[in-house]
Amino acid sequence: MWTFYEKNKQVIHDMLLLFLAVLLCFLFFRYLFGIFLPFLIGWLLSLLFNPLADRLQKFHIPRGISALLGILLLFALLGLLGFWSGTSIVDRIRHISDNLPYYMDIVEKRLQDFWAQFDAFGEKLPPALQEAFREFQNDTSSILLSLLPTGSATSKLGGVPSFFLGFFVALISAYFFTKDRDLIRKEYLEHVAPLLGLSIHTTKQELKASVWGYVKTQIILMGFTFTITIIGMLVMKSPHALLLSILIAIIDSLPFFGSGFILWPGAVIHLMMGNTFLAIGYLALYGIIQVMRQILQPKILGTQIGLHPLLTLFSMYFGFKCVGVFGLILGPIVAVVLRAFFRIRKNQTV
Repeated sequence: MWTFYEKNKQVIHDMLLLFLAVLLCFLFFRYLFGIFLPFLIGWLLSLLFNPLADRLQKFHIPRGISALLGILLLFALLGLLGFWSGTSIVDRIRHISDNLPYYMDIVEKRLQDFWAQFDAFGEKLPPALQEAFREFQNDTSSILLSLLPTGSATSKLGGVPSFFLGFFVALISAYFFTKDRDLIRKEYLEHVAPLLGLSIHTTKQELKASVWGYVKTQIILMGFTFTITIIGMLVMKSPHALLLSILIAIIDSLPFFGSGFILWPGAVIHLMMGNTFLAIGYLALYGIIQVMRQILQPKILGTQIGLHPLLTLFSMYFGFKCVGVFGLILGPIVAVVLRAFFRIRKNQTV
C-alpha cells in the first residue's frame, strides 16, 4: 500500500486537491455566493468605470470623483432606458387592460375547442388505449398546474428590498473598487496571489480567455439560432420573419431571457387570434432551439475556452445546480481558473 502511494503520490495529491477544490466551490456557490454577488457585480462595474477614471486622472481630477461620475453616468443611462421602456410598457399594459375581456373570451373559447377535440380524439381510440390516454391527460394537467406561479404576493414582494439593497451595495463597492484599484491590486499581489499560487497576469489571461470564449460561443450559437428561426418562420409564413429571427437570436444569447421570451408570447397571441398552426409552430421552434443549444453549447464552449466538452458540460451543470442560470456562465470560468492553478502547480513541481 505504501509502495503504491509513493509511486503515485503526485497523482493522489492532485486528485485530493481537485476534490477539495470542487467541494469548496460547491459550498461557496451554494451558501455564500449570494453574499458576495453584489461585490462581484461591483467589481464588474468598476471595469467599466476604470477607463473613465484613468482618463480624468490625467487632468488631475481625483480618482474618487471620477468613480462618482461613472456611477452618475450609469444612473443617467438606466434612467433613460427606464423612461424609454417604461412608457412603452405602460402603453402596452393600458392596451391589454382595455381589451382584456375580449382576449379572455377568445382564450376561453380556444381552450374549450382544443379540449373538446382532445376528448373526441380519446374516444376514438381502442378501449385498450383509452386508459393510458386518460392517464396522459391527468399527467398533462398536473404538469400545467405545476407551471403556475406559487406563493403569495407578499412573499414575492418581500424580495424587492433585498434586490435594491444588493444593488446599492454593488454601486458602493464599485466606487471603492474604482477609487482604490491600485491599493487593492497591491494587497492582492502581496497576500492573496502567493497563497493561491496564481500570478495576477496568469489569472487575468485565463479569465480573458474564458470570457472571450463564452462571447464567441454565444455568437456562433446566435448564428445557428437565427438560421433555424428564419427557416422555420419562412416555412410557416410568419409575419415579420426576418425581424423576429434577429430578435430571437439576440435574446436567446442572454442567460436570463432566452428564445421563449418572444416565442411563448407569440404562440399565445396567435392562439388567441385563431392561428393554431403558427402557435404550434412557434412552440416547435422553441423546442428545436433548446435542443440545439443543449447539444452544441458544451462542445462549442469547450473548444473556445480549451476545455474538454465533458468537463465543460459538467462545469455548466455544476454551476446551474449551485447558482442557477448565472452558473451556466460562472461554472466554465471557475473550471478554467482551476485548470490554470493546476498548470502552475505542475510547472512548479517539474
